Amino acid sequence: MRGHQPGRISWPATPPGGLVGSAAESAAIQRMLGRGRLVTITGLPGVGKTAAGIAAAAGANFADGAWLVTLDSLDDGDMLPHTIADALGMHDGPASCQLEALVDELSGRRLLIVLDTCEHLIEACAGFAMALLLAPGRDVRILATSREPLRVPGGLTVTIRPLPLRHAVELFGQRAADASPGFRITQESQETVEAICRRLDRLPLAIELAARQMASGSLEQLRSRLQADYWFLRNSEDAPPRHETLCTAIGWSYQLCSPAERLLWARLSVFDGSFRLQDAQDVCADTYLSRAAVATAVTMLAARSVLLMGQQKNRQSWFRLPATLRAYGAGMLRRLGASDESERRHQAWRAGQRGRHEDTGEPGS
Repeated sequence: MRGHQPGRISWPATPPGGLVGSAAESAAIQRMLGRGRLVTITGLPGVGKTAAGIAAAAGANFADGAWLVTLDSLDDGDMLPHTIADALGMHDGPASCQLEALVDELSGRRLLIVLDTCEHLIEACAGFAMALLLAPGRDVRILATSREPLRVPGGLTVTIRPLPLRHAVELFGQRAADASPGFRITQESQETVEAICRRLDRLPLAIELAARQMASGSLEQLRSRLQADYWFLRNSEDAPPRHETLCTAIGWSYQLCSPAERLLWARLSVFDGSFRLQDAQDVCADTYLSRAAVATAVTMLAARSVLLMGQQKNRQSWFRLPATLRAYGAGMLRRLGASDESERRHQAWRAGQRGRHEDTGEPGS
């Protein structure tokens, strides 16, 4: 399997620069592991959940080590105990394939299990975590990476946010230099690199994919291509399947959504900034997607790390569909043949908002 291989994690677990701007998150994860036996790392597609998790695990101190269990290619939750036992190098007899037997076999051990990419196996991963946490006298902890929380009582959650702009620029410079030795960010090119990083939502995966383009093109060419779309960005051969391209990374999240959530994702792509729940209902609700269904789908899209969420100064919630995810949704909207109608409804909504300025309190980039 490509990407990070399952098995024992040792330091250093990430390449130099692999945690640009994420050292604080990694330290916070380690502190959480000292407080609870289950910590879930959530965040947008490509925000760096796996890298932060592995780095935190590598720096943790467990007598029996930290072990990575990669789940992105596993599509059968019943096979989770077998997959965990295999990654930990445990006896692979019939007993080790059963959840109860696996939990019993972990008795007396002091180790950390990193379950990487849990979102498509939420129920199975939550069931394993619950069984492990309920077993008395165990000192086994779980660090999960997922685009949505496992929702296990007693579990802790940390959300990885997009990089601050200065760290996004630093990461681009490092990866561009890897692709094109001699590349460096100058005073003249700083503004262009910043624009590229903003266009890519300051997401590490997207920035790394874009920086690789420096091997065969210029910054201005990259900036121009990104104005059209993102889907030319591709990964190297050692990437896990879900990160082969930026499109597949986002498509992984799209496939995990319900039909109502997918439809709303597409319709929300007409918003080029933040919006409130009522705004989403005014623009997106119709006979196929009621206002109540929109409210439910907005909540779930935020929980699935598709929508960013914050609070206005009056404590009312705002939501935003990041640019890369917005472009994916716009493509889905075109395929549905609904672009014109959604744009018409959005324009009507904008006309109703004209003259009414409201500070959303959304943090700037």
